[in-house]
Amino acid sequence: MKNIRLIALAAFMMLGTRMQAQNKVDPWPHYIEEYPLWIDSVTVQPNGFVMDANGNVEISTPEGLAWLISAANGMNGCEPDNFDGRTVRLTCDIDLDAGAHRRFSPIGSREHPFMGTFDGGGHTIDGLYVAYNSPEYDPAFDIGMFGCLKHGTVKDFVVNSGLFVTGHHLNGSEFFDGCLVGVSDSLSVVDGCIVKIRAGSAGGDDQCGSIVGLNRNSVVRNCAYCYADNDYLVSRNGGGIVYHNLSEGGYADAEVVNCFFYGSVRGSYSAQSFGGIVCFNESDSQGGKAVVKNCFTEVLSGLNGFMEYKGSVVGCNMKGCVVENCYGHIWNNYGQAGLFGDNQGLAMECAEFVPTGPCQLETNVMVGSTSTDIMVDALNAWVDMQESPSIYKHWKPVYEPYYIPMFEDGIEAVGENNGTAFLLSVYPNPASGVVRIEGVEADEVQVYNALGQMVKTVRGTNEVDVADLADGVYLVRIRDKEGRIFLEKVMVR
Repeated sequence: MKNIRLIALAAFMMLGTRMQAQNKVDPWPHYIEEYPLWIDSVTVQPNGFVMDANGNVEISTPEGLAWLISAANGMNGCEPDNFDGRTVRLTCDIDLDAGAHRRFSPIGSREHPFMGTFDGGGHTIDGLYVAYNSPEYDPAFDIGMFGCLKHGTVKDFVVNSGLFVTGHHLNGSEFFDGCLVGVSDSLSVVDGCIVKIRAGSAGGDDQCGSIVGLNRNSVVRNCAYCYADNDYLVSRNGGGIVYHNLSEGGYADAEVVNCFFYGSVRGSYSAQSFGGIVCFNESDSQGGKAVVKNCFTEVLSGLNGFMEYKGSVVGCNMKGCVVENCYGHIWNNYGQAGLFGDNQGLAMECAEFVPTGPCQLETNVMVGSTSTDIMVDALNAWVDMQESPSIYKHWKPVYEPYYIPMFEDGIEAVGENNGTAFLLSVYPNPASGVVRIEGVEADEVQVYNALGQMVKTVRGTNEVDVADLADGVYLVRIRDKEGRIFLEKVMVR
C-alpha cells in the first residue's frame, strides 16, 4: 500500500494541471455584482419561452431561460407560477453569457417554490453567474439557479462555465446556498446534474453546497461537482455535494446517492465545518433516515481553518444516520482529516482510496456478495445490486487525466420514476373520482397534498378514490410489489 501511495503522489504531481486546463477561465468575484440582472434585461416574454395548452414549456434561448425567473417568482408583470404537475424542458444548449455578463436570480423561493419538473434534456448551460456577495446586501432568500424546490424535479444537464459565489447571509440567517438548488424540499429530486464551475462562499455566515444547500426529505442522485481550480469553496460551512442532508418529521428519508466531488477546497480560517459529500447528515429520529450511499470524494487541497467538523466524506454524521459504501481520498486535507469529522451514526464499508489508475481502496469492502479493493468495481457492484438499478448511473475507470471513476453514460437522461416511467400510466388526470394505475402492480399508494401532508393511503389495489379530496395538485407515491417507488402528480378538480 505504501508503494501505491508513492506512485499516486508522483502521478498527481505530473497531472495536477491537466484537469484545470479543461475548465473555462472564470472571472474572479470582486466585480461580479457590477453585472446587470437578467430579470432587468428580459422584461417581456421572449420567443425562446414557449408554453403549450397544458402549461408545459420549451426553452430554446438564454432569454427564454431568464424569463423562467420572472414566470416562477411573479416578476415583470407575471403572476407567480409554481409549474406544479408540468414540465419545463431545454431543447438545446444555452449560453447565458452571449457576449454580455448578466447575473442569474434564483428560480423559485420559499414563498413561491418551483414545484414542476425542469428537464435539461442532457444539454449544457454556459455562463451561469449567480453572485450575491456584498456585506451591505443581505437578501432574505435561498441562493442557487433554483432558490427552492417543493416536490419538484431538476434533472439532466451540465453547468459548464460561469461562477457561483455567495457571502450575503449575515447574522446566522437560516437560508441556504447551492450552485443548482438552495433548498430541495418535500420529496424533490435533483438527478443527473453536473457542475463544472468555480463555486463557494466568500464571507458572511453562508451554508453552501456545491449542488444543493439544504436537502430536506428529498433525493440527490447521479450528481457531481467537478472543478479542480477552485480557490474557495467554504468561508464558514460547506458540503461538496450537499451542505445539510436532513430527514425531518418522519416525512421521508433524505438521500444523497451515487454522487462524486472532485475539486480543491481552500476554506478560510473562520471556516467551521466541511464534508466532501455532505457537511451535516441529520435525522430528527421521527421515522425517516438521512443516508449517504455509493459516493466518493477527491479533495485536491485545503480543508484548512479552525474547523469543528471536517471529513472527506461527511463532516458530521449524526445519531441514527447512515453512510454506506462511500470512499474518500484524504492526503490533501490539512490537519489529516479522515473520512468523517465526527461519526455518531452508522458507517458501513467506507474506505480511503488512492487515485492511481484503478483507484485502489485501502481495504477490501463487501458490497452485497462482491468483495473488492477497486473503487470502480465497488461503485458498480452497489448499483447492480439495487432493486431498480436503471435509475443510477454506472461508472467507468478513467486513467487520464482524472485517475478517478466517471459516470459511464455522461449526461444522458436518467429516467424519472425509477427509470420505468414509460410503463406507468395514472389516469384520468385531471380526476374527480377514481384514479387508476396501470403498468405496475401497486403494493401501497400514498397521496400527499401541496403542504406535504399524507391525506390518503390504500394498499393492495391499483385504484384510488380522490372524490373526497379538495381541488388541487397532489403527489401520488406508488410502491409496487417489487419495492420500486414511483412519483406521479395528479390534479383533482
